[in-house]
Amino acid sequence: MNELYMWIGIALLAIALIDFIWTTLWVEGGAGPVTNTFSNGVWRVMKGISMGNSSILSLAGPLILVMTIIIWVIMFWAGWTLIFASQFGSLFNTQNGLPADFMDHIYFTGYVFFTLGNGEIVPNGDNWKILTTLATGTGMFSITFAVTYLLSVLSAVTQKRAFAQSVSGVGKSGTDIVTSAWNGRDLHNLDLLLNSFSTELSKLTAQHQAYPILHHYHSINSETEGVVAVSTLDEALTLIEKGVHKKAWPNALLLKETRSSVEDYLNTLNGTFIRSSKHAPPVPDLAELNKEGIPVVGENEFQAAVEQLSSRRKKLLGLIEDNKSNWPGS
Repeated sequence: MNELYMWIGIALLAIALIDFIWTTLWVEGGAGPVTNTFSNGVWRVMKGISMGNSSILSLAGPLILVMTIIIWVIMFWAGWTLIFASQFGSLFNTQNGLPADFMDHIYFTGYVFFTLGNGEIVPNGDNWKILTTLATGTGMFSITFAVTYLLSVLSAVTQKRAFAQSVSGVGKSGTDIVTSAWNGRDLHNLDLLLNSFSTELSKLTAQHQAYPILHHYHSINSETEGVVAVSTLDEALTLIEKGVHKKAWPNALLLKETRSSVEDYLNTLNGTFIRSSKHAPPVPDLAELNKEGIPVVGENEFQAAVEQLSSRRKKLLGLIEDNKSNWPGS
């Protein structure tokens, strides 16, 4: 027996299985170590070669998704191939009665893993029959859950873009959202929207936690870009909480809930390669709000209040910069 083949095969299966289960079934675990390393590497390469071209960068997400599944398949296939190849005579060819060669092992493992039925290569002995059954089970398990994972990610991408469109439909910047909601007396026109945005963002946060690959899905159009929408919404909340007098606020509980939803979304960045920007984005201008008749605080008071949110806003800008997008309103 070739013990080297055996142990390498077992190691490949173990790594593939851990990474596969970690990524597809462990909701709070995010991406597995192999998937996470590969995803981040491809994203960096795509950012480098895109040179700011959104069309090229938009291919990163689909490429990472497809290649991740291919890597899992290759690892499972290679692992089982090496295990069967570790013992000469573990498989034999029914057509000529000779022991299988290495290419026969690759072929046998492939059609067993993809559950294509029986071929002319068959296991030789009870132990190898049991391992053949396990290989088939591994194939059925991994293919089923890989397809489920793929469909779940694509569904989450669609919801992410729908959320972005909902936000951009109200305003392209925080200032736009606030001024659009002003009814001449207060900002209660935002109540229903904040309730909707908070609910959608909470779902989006859970999806980003389960499928970190969503961070790599870049949209060509900024109006359907999730990170831009989150930043726009947060900027609107900052303008209201720090720049508008409380008597004109929308429902305070909804305001707090939406703010918390944004914070939870930002927490999904923990453990990723995305880092805060070195500088904070520009402070929004209260002049537009004042022009619309919205009661605002003094400029110095607002500047000081926004400065306290510097860490949060740097994290948002870092997300925007990593995504090769522009800060809303800039």
